[in-house]
Amino acid sequence: MKKSAAALARRTVIVDAGPLKAAIDRGDVDHAWAVRAFRTVPARFITFEAAIAEAQHGLENHPRALAALRRLVARMDVVAVAAALISAVFDEVERWAPRMDFADACAVVLARNYERAFVLTTDFRDFSTYHVAFASPEGAFHL
Repeated sequence: MKKSAAALARRTVIVDAGPLKAAIDRGDVDHAWAVRAFRTVPARFITFEAAIAEAQHGLENHPRALAALRRLVARMDVVAVAAALISAVFDEVERWAPRMDFADACAVVLARNYERAFVLTTDFRDFSTYHVAFASPEGAFHL
């Protein structure tokens, strides 16, 4: 069976906390970019618990924002950073300390574990050093 050109172009996007928060918070400087990315990037979107927790914190647990976060995350695959990956996550944190936090390390490890994956993030400064493909409001890098 042949794959269509659209299927071949489809990528896996690992969604960091920043775009989750920005897509919901209209006052966020990256709001329009995040909404556009979720609507126009032809991809399988994956997020993870640490990103959801950071986004929830950034949204200050506001009930309407949390309801919107729930709806947004429901359209994605949510993966647990399983025990098999925890060691790799901590290896990344230790490699990039003190710059990298646990959520960033989860995104990096997941991006390396999915074929044709990149991280969707608002954190250009940090992700530009992590040697992983990513897209941010400043542009796409290491693709």
